[in-house]
Amino acid sequence: MRSVAAIFTAPVKSLSLEQCESVTVGNTGIVEDRRFHLVDAEGRLLTQRQEGRLVLVKARYSAESDVLSLRFPDGQCLDGPTELGDALNTVIWGRQVPGREVSGRWSEALSEFCGSPVRLVKTENPGASYDEYPVSLLSQASIDFMGERLTSGRRFESKRFRPNLLIGGCSPHEEDLWLGGVVQIGTELRIRLVAPDPRCAITTLDPETGERDFNVPKLLLSYRPSSRAPYFGVYGAVEATGTVAVGDAVELIQEPATRKLGALP
Repeated sequence: MRSVAAIFTAPVKSLSLEQCESVTVGNTGIVEDRRFHLVDAEGRLLTQRQEGRLVLVKARYSAESDVLSLRFPDGQCLDGPTELGDALNTVIWGRQVPGREVSGRWSEALSEFCGSPVRLVKTENPGASYDEYPVSLLSQASIDFMGERLTSGRRFESKRFRPNLLIGGCSPHEEDLWLGGVVQIGTELRIRLVAPDPRCAITTLDPETGERDFNVPKLLLSYRPSSRAPYFGVYGAVEATGTVAVGDAVELIQEPATRKLGALP
């Protein structure tokens, strides 16, 4: 049976992932997910593409109390509510995302860690710091199948791919066949699968250290050739909001209008 094997959120985009037992999913995605992001001195989005070590900073966020917690690898801890300062817009995947800079020690501590000016930004709307779409899904079978392409027998952690929802009980790349359809997760949540997930240089980084250790996009293209991008997993848009928990059933309740298997990237 297909079910939710794990749930991951990143309260601050590109910082460490938090593994959750249950989450509430709104129209813009998981309420606590990607509520914050980082920008550099010029106001450009800063992610692990530029600074892989960001994954070493552990983040937790409570939407109910609005308390953010950051834990740095040297033991420094910052906890507290997020007081807001100047308004600014950040370009994220071609979208103008409105937000406000978080006042206080947050940006100073992150700047010290990165060795260059960094500002912490809170989006006006929950989850607005996502890439192309609010929710990402990936099956464990797809990850296992990718590892089997290597004679070394290497296994890849699901965290490397930073999915919101890791799905168990599937065949490899079964999630690709859901594109254009709708899945129900648990009793309330419905997600329309709208696009394949293009993979970037972040997947070349060890999810625990942030150091570059394996060319995952090259491996993907070796058995999933594409002229556009190495695709792995799928993106979804929320059709009906709800709470989802690990172990919840995942059911395809609306088939894609047409299944063009050969057309999938």
